[in-house]
Amino acid sequence: SQGWRDRVTVLAGIFCLSSVLIFPVLAQSNSQSQSVFQPSSVLDSPRRTGNIADNLNKSEFKTFVSALALAGLMDTLKQEGRSLTIFAPTNQAFQKNAAVYTQLLQPQNKDKLARVLKYHLVASLVTPEDVNKGEIKTVEGGIVKIRITDEGVIMNDNVKAIQPSIEASNGVIVRVDNLLLPPDL
Repeated sequence: SQGWRDRVTVLAGIFCLSSVLIFPVLAQSNSQSQSVFQPSSVLDSPRRTGNIADNLNKSEFKTFVSALALAGLMDTLKQEGRSLTIFAPTNQAFQKNAAVYTQLLQPQNKDKLARVLKYHLVASLVTPEDVNKGEIKTVEGGIVKIRITDEGVIMNDNVKAIQPSIEASNGVIVRVDNLLLPPDL
């Protein structure tokens, strides 16, 4: 009976030691591909289906979708097989910047509109490592500065991410409360 208890104790010790050594390694390897933005499915909301373009077709992104369509970028957001992060300004964000948006809608500014919209798109998931570096490279080619504060995730000192984000089959949609504008625009 004592020998049986000793064996159980040794096996329990081995299990505890292996869990202390293995679980942190597994967590670290899995966290590298995770987005820093919490998709709604993580926050007990229903899991979304469809790609980013499908999920942007909601009333809160109506202005953004119109701008993306005008610039010819909706097909990019339908592509499967890669993970994107898009910082999607809500309709209220466009209202805050009505003069800028109206200017970008002028036919002669179509290239500028496309630049601004590509500045909202990252060709990968934004990871904790990206946030630790303090900057993210966008599809437009510019850099978005990013940091975490008591208020949440802040980009370029004036744009706040609104949680929860929306998970799509090809990436993550991050609601933002303001337009991200390239610094040289």
